[in-house]
Amino acid sequence: MSHAHPASPDLNTAFAMGGGQMGALLRSFDWAATPLGPLHAWPVSLRTSAGILLNARHPMLIAWGPGRHLLFNDAYLPILGERARPPAAVLGRPIAHVWPDAWPQLAPMLAEVEQGGSVHAENRPFDLQRNGCPEQIHVTFSLSPIRGEDGAVAGILCVCVETTATVVAQRQRDAALEAHAKYRTFFDQGSHSAALMALDGTVVDINRAALDSGAWRREEIVGLSLWDCGWWRASPVLAARVRDSVLQAAGGATVRGELPYCSLDGRERWTDIVFAPVLDAAGAPLFVAATGTDITERRQVEARLRLLDAIGEATRVATDPRAIMAEATRLLGQYLGVTRVAYADLEADNDRFTIRHDWTVPGVVSTVGVYSLDLFGSRATSNLRIGRTLSIDDVDQDLAPGDGDAMFNAIGIKAIICCPLVKGGALVAMMAVHQALPRRWTADEIALVEAVVERCWAHIERVRSTEALHRADRHKSEFLATLAHELRNPLAPISNGLELLRLGGTDGAMAASVRQMMERQVRHMVHLIDDLLDIARVSSGKIVLRRAVVDLRDVVAAAVETSLPAIEAPGHALAVDLPPFSLPVDVDVVRVSQVLGNLLSNAAKYTPNGGRIAVEARVDGGSVVVTVADNGIGIPADALETVFDMFTQVGRSVARSNGGLGIGLSLVRRLLALHGGTVAVSSPGIGQGSTFTVRLPLAQGSAAGLPAAAPVRQAAPPVAPLRILIADDNADAAESLDALLRLGGHDTRIAYDGSGALALAQSFLPDLAFLDLGMPVMDGLETARHLRALPVTRHVTLVALTGWGAPDDRARASAAGFDHHLLKPAVPAEVQALLAQVSRA
Repeated sequence: MSHAHPASPDLNTAFAMGGGQMGALLRSFDWAATPLGPLHAWPVSLRTSAGILLNARHPMLIAWGPGRHLLFNDAYLPILGERARPPAAVLGRPIAHVWPDAWPQLAPMLAEVEQGGSVHAENRPFDLQRNGCPEQIHVTFSLSPIRGEDGAVAGILCVCVETTATVVAQRQRDAALEAHAKYRTFFDQGSHSAALMALDGTVVDINRAALDSGAWRREEIVGLSLWDCGWWRASPVLAARVRDSVLQAAGGATVRGELPYCSLDGRERWTDIVFAPVLDAAGAPLFVAATGTDITERRQVEARLRLLDAIGEATRVATDPRAIMAEATRLLGQYLGVTRVAYADLEADNDRFTIRHDWTVPGVVSTVGVYSLDLFGSRATSNLRIGRTLSIDDVDQDLAPGDGDAMFNAIGIKAIICCPLVKGGALVAMMAVHQALPRRWTADEIALVEAVVERCWAHIERVRSTEALHRADRHKSEFLATLAHELRNPLAPISNGLELLRLGGTDGAMAASVRQMMERQVRHMVHLIDDLLDIARVSSGKIVLRRAVVDLRDVVAAAVETSLPAIEAPGHALAVDLPPFSLPVDVDVVRVSQVLGNLLSNAAKYTPNGGRIAVEARVDGGSVVVTVADNGIGIPADALETVFDMFTQVGRSVARSNGGLGIGLSLVRRLLALHGGTVAVSSPGIGQGSTFTVRLPLAQGSAAGLPAAAPVRQAAPPVAPLRILIADDNADAAESLDALLRLGGHDTRIAYDGSGALALAQSFLPDLAFLDLGMPVMDGLETARHLRALPVTRHVTLVALTGWGAPDDRARASAAGFDHHLLKPAVPAEVQALLAQVSRA
C-alpha cells in the first residue's frame, strides 16, 4: 500500500515539476518504499526521461530497472482504464503485474529492448480485461532503451497511441462502404492526417487533422498536387520525394517514410506517412491514400536521449575535466544549432568568473576570459546566485536599458540559457548556450541544457574525485618510502656503534664518542615517531592543549635555544628581533614551541651552509606575528599552495635530504589552527629563500597576568636503592633496563610475561614495577589489576612502559591501577626522576 506525502522541490527533483495529475502524484508518491528509491536520489538518466515523459502530450510510459517498474503520464491514463483508478494503484508497480493478460506478448519485446534493440509495432492487438469485461484493443507503439550513466540499458521508454477506435472504425467503414473505395481508407481519428488523391497526385479529399496541421482551408488544398501543397512547397527536395512516393503508390506499391513538414507556426515537424493504393474489385488502383501520424515529439525524445547518451559515452571514459567540457559543449551546441556554448567557474567573491572554455561555430569570437557577474545585470545575478536557470529570448527586449544589456551585446549575445551550479550556498560554476540572434527558447530546450549540464558536472566531479584519490595514493606511497628511508638512516650508525663498542674494548674516549652518536640517532628516531603520533592525534581530534597565558618572547627564545645546534652546525647566521615589551598569548607552550622549532629546523635544513636565518616577532592589530625567514633553496610558485599538505616535501633530493617525513609543516598548520592561529608562506622563487609567517591572537588582558619566572631548580639528592621488578616479553629491552638500574645500585628482578611477574612479585615484594602493556597471554593491564588485588603488592608503585601514549591509552592504564606512564624508549632522565620520586615517598 503506497502512502502519499508532500515533497519539497529541490535541484534533484526539479525534473518532476508540472506534468498535470501524474506529475503531482509522482512528486507526492512514497518512492522510498519502492526499488526506485527516493525521488531526489534517482539517477540522472531516469530523472531526464521522467521529466520528458511528464511534460509530453503523447501517451508515454517508462519501465525502469530489473523489475521494470512503471511510470506514465496523463495521456496514458485512458489506456490503463479502470486498473488505474486510482493511478497510485499501479504507479511504480512492475509492468508484469499491471498488464498480466498482455505479459506473454510484452515480455519478449521488452527483453529485446533490454539487449539494446528497439521495437516498433503498428495496430498491435491485445486481449485484455480492462474495463470490467474482456475486450481487444489495438496499440501503435515504439519501445526504445534508456541507458544509465554506465552505458548499460537501465530502463525502457514506450511512446504509444491506442488505435482501437481507428481499427474498429476502419473495419466498420470497410463493411458499410465496401462499394465506395473513397471512404474505405478515409478516416479522421485523433493525430492521424489523411488525404485521398487521384492517380496523378491531385488531392480529391482531405481530413480535418491534415488541414489543421498547417491552418489550411479545404479549397486551398483540394485540386492541387499533394507535393505542391504548403507542407513541402518550400523544399524542392521534399516535394520531389513526396511526388515519387505518390507515383509509386499509383503503380500499386505501398510506400512508408518519416518526412519533415512545415507546421502552422513555421517550425519543422515530422510525420510518419504511408502512401497506399486504393484498389477496385479487380485489384487495379483507383486512388492513392496518404495517412500520416505526427511523430515530432517522439523524434525529439529519441534525439535528446541519443544526445545525452552520446555525451555520457564521450565523457564516461574521460580523465580530464577539460576534455569532458570540450566534448559536451560541442555536442550540445551542434544539436541546438546555437552560436556558442561556454563553461565558467567563479571565484570566492561570488562575482568574478572565468570562462575557461567555449565551443563556437566557425567565425564566431571566443569569450574565454575574466568577467564580473554584476555587469550582466540584476536578472542574471538574482537567478544564478540562487541556483535558478537564466533564460533570455531577446536581450534588447527582455532587459531594461543599462541592466546588463550592454555587457551581453559586447560579447555578441542576443539570447542565452545559463545553468548555474551552487554548492554550500555559493555559486561556483556556470554553463551557458549563446545565440547571436534573438531566439524563443522552448521549455524542452531549457530542460535539455539543464540535463546536459547536470550530467557534465557529475562526470567532472567523478574525474576530480578519481584524481584526488590517485594523488593521495601517490603521496602515501612517497610517504612510506620516505618513512622507510628515514627510519633506516639512524639504524646504520647505531649498528656501527654497537660493533665499535664490541671491538673497542676499554677505550673510554672512543666509547664516549660512540655513545653520544648513538644517543643522537635514538633522539632522531624518537623525534620522527613523535611527529607521526602528533599528526595522528591532531587528525583524529584527540590532542589536548594545556593552555596558559605566557610571553611569546620566552617561547621564541626557547625554540631558538633548542634549534641552535641544527642552525650552528652548517654555519648559519641567526638574527632574532623581539620587541622590548611582552607579547601575551594564551597557548600550549610545548605545542607552540614545537611549531617554531619545526620552522627553524626547516630553515636550517633547506639553507646551504653559511646561510642566514632571521626570526622576528611583532604586534599587528589583535595578533602577534612571528616570521621565520631564510635565504635558502626557496619554493617554486606552483608549490606554495601544497607545502602544508600531508607527506609533501618540496625540492627533495638526495643532495639536500636532511631527514623528515613531509609532515612537519602539516603539523604546524594544524597545531596553529587549534590555537586559532594561521601560518602562511611566501618565496620569490627557487634559490631565493622563503618566509613563513605565523599569526596568533593576543591574549585578553595585559602582560600583568603573565606567570612569574619559575624558581631555580636545586640539584636532586641521590636516589636510595629500590627493589624493582621489570616485566617485558622483549628480552633485550628488559635486560638493558635491568643493567641501567643495577648500575644505580638498585635490586632488580626480571619476568618475561605477566604470570611470571605476578608470581615473582609475591616473593620479591618490589617497591616499584615496570610493566610492558603488550605482553602475550596476560598483558600489562591485567597484570596490574592482579597486583592491586593482592594484599602484599597492593601498594607497589606501578609504571606502564609502552609504545602507546594516546590519552585513551593513558586512561586505560590509570584505570587498571598504574601510577605512571612512560613511552618507549624511556628517556633515562625521566626514569631517574621517577625513581627519585618513589625513593622520597
